[in-house]
Amino acid sequence: MNPDISIVIPTWNGLELLRQFLPSVLASARRYRESGARAEILIIEDGGSDETAAWLREQGFRECEDENEVGLRFLRNETNIGFGKTCNRAFQEARYPLVFLLNNDVSVDRDAIAPLAAHFSDPKVFAVHCRVFDFETRRECGRGQVGSFSKGFIRVHESYEQKEERVGPLHSIFASGGSTMFDREKFLDIGAFDELLSPAYWEDVEVSYRAWKRGFTVLYEPQSVVHHRVSSTMRKLSRGKIRRIERRNRLIYHWIDLHDRRYFLSHLLWVALLTLTAPLRLQPGFILSLADALKRLPAIRRRRSEEKLAAKRTDREVLGVFE
Repeated sequence: MNPDISIVIPTWNGLELLRQFLPSVLASARRYRESGARAEILIIEDGGSDETAAWLREQGFRECEDENEVGLRFLRNETNIGFGKTCNRAFQEARYPLVFLLNNDVSVDRDAIAPLAAHFSDPKVFAVHCRVFDFETRRECGRGQVGSFSKGFIRVHESYEQKEERVGPLHSIFASGGSTMFDREKFLDIGAFDELLSPAYWEDVEVSYRAWKRGFTVLYEPQSVVHHRVSSTMRKLSRGKIRRIERRNRLIYHWIDLHDRRYFLSHLLWVALLTLTAPLRLQPGFILSLADALKRLPAIRRRRSEEKLAAKRTDREVLGVFE
């Protein structure tokens, strides 16, 4: 029998997106339910102001005890706490051992769930992510990501799509938080999404790399297809603010998880160079991002010490997987 799953969807003022995309999630969950496994859909609303709660109640979202159906549950944060903290709460509340984490703007193919779940028979698997197509252009926009190190930073956004064509499941340096299945127990045991990265961005990269260093594996499964209307929720926010948070969290990720001495020295030298040249490159926002990261330095140091003690692989061993 296939393992039981919880499908978790965080949302913020996303009623129109849920109206559009939730039917595909329901259809995929019911299809997976035909294998005899249990499934639930847990939607968590992050302190928004639209009518999401009322609409979900109309759709039957509540505590569901009938195991012959897909369980429909709904949680609500009283205030907006951001993507990472909201997901962490949902993982705590999820009933089943596998959690399929989806953005609220993702359409799921009917047979997408089973190939993901099958990988978790391997006790080393931490997460498996989907093959992603842009909902509007139909172009492929998400595959397995290749890890490397250059110019002071861990590079995580080179896709297998840019290399020779490959088939079958592949290793991936990270699994996108918008369309990935996680082992719930492992996710919680290693500390879940790091809340230093709140409200959002880079938490999926950081937790994936942390899992790699803890001795686990992250995979990409091309048979599991989703369609993503990219950044639908974040379109509501200032691009400048988003960019500032992204750069800050990228720095925090390196300061917590990059432990190789030569790599880390290279990183610090490149950060210094980028800071000095930021005005010349017309990117003064980098200095603001750096200042934001430095404000969190005491907490970052504590987290860095924790991860150095917990690591079972070196940075070079992790990145060597992708050579």
